[in-house]
Amino acid sequence: MEEKLFRNKISWFNFICCILVIWNHAGNAELFLPGISSAHPLMRLEYEVIPAVIRINIPCFLMISAYLFYRDFTWVKLPGKWKRRVKTLLVPYITWNLLYYAGYLAAGHIPHLAEMVNRPGLTLTASNLFQAAFRFAFNPVFWFMYQLLLLVALAPVLYLFLKNKWIGLAFLGMLFFALSHGAALPELNLDALIYYSAAAWLALHAKKTAESCWSGKRAFLGVILLVVGIVVSREYYRRYCVPAIVFYQVLAPVSLWLMADERKLAAPKPWMMCTFFIYAFHFIPVRLINKAAAMALPGNAMAAGLLFFLMPVLAVAICYQAVRVLRRFTPKLWRLLNGGR
Repeated sequence: MEEKLFRNKISWFNFICCILVIWNHAGNAELFLPGISSAHPLMRLEYEVIPAVIRINIPCFLMISAYLFYRDFTWVKLPGKWKRRVKTLLVPYITWNLLYYAGYLAAGHIPHLAEMVNRPGLTLTASNLFQAAFRFAFNPVFWFMYQLLLLVALAPVLYLFLKNKWIGLAFLGMLFFALSHGAALPELNLDALIYYSAAAWLALHAKKTAESCWSGKRAFLGVILLVVGIVVSREYYRRYCVPAIVFYQVLAPVSLWLMADERKLAAPKPWMMCTFFIYAFHFIPVRLINKAAAMALPGNAMAAGLLFFLMPVLAVAICYQAVRVLRRFTPKLWRLLNGGR
């Protein structure tokens, strides 16, 4: 496919994943209905059914990031790729983490807001500052960014295993074997390593297939892969087989990519192109809206359910208005927060 269509398709996938992330954080049943049972229909909907449907959001993000990193990878290009990721990932990661920490510190001393943020006794200390900046201690949504930074740092090591097609497949098989035996790595999540490595392998050895124009055969292959992934994933829900759900979460983004016809995707709207900022900022309006609404309408399950389904629209709208203000009045801060995108 043409480069313009490829980038357009990436933008759509990023935006959809961003919407799913917002939805994943929109749960509010316990706020509106304190002490609610986990068997309550609203709890099951928000914390079991919907998460099961949208759970490919972070795996898809990781796979897109890996594919773009290794799409034209050579040893000569590695320093430049690392340099760009310092600007687009590391700097905004630290900046956002510190802003969240500062926000919690400030809100903790403001009546009503202190109750909403629920961070009693939070103080400014060197330990808290370090944990905030580098370990996302006060910005839980950035656990994904932390994993991505570790994976980018490991790029040359991963390339040694993945540069050969068959050794790369054996490496992926080894990772699944380790996962099935409960192996764990320090700091790095093993499933994140699998998603990232799988997409890197595709970029290195299946680029022609991945970037071919849409066809009925490609779409049919996507359907087959998705069905296979869903069938395998049942083992996770039946007997908590973790490799089964990870296998599904590798296949699902690939399947959807094959099924999506890039020619029918309209040019993304401006508010669809701010996915990094939306990902970084959305948690604030989502939690504040849910908590404020729960205080105003306690015990109202219908309001909770409606707000849950509308939250992606509300969050994107608020985030985009923040983007417009930042772009207009503080363009340098905007570029910093958005990683120069």
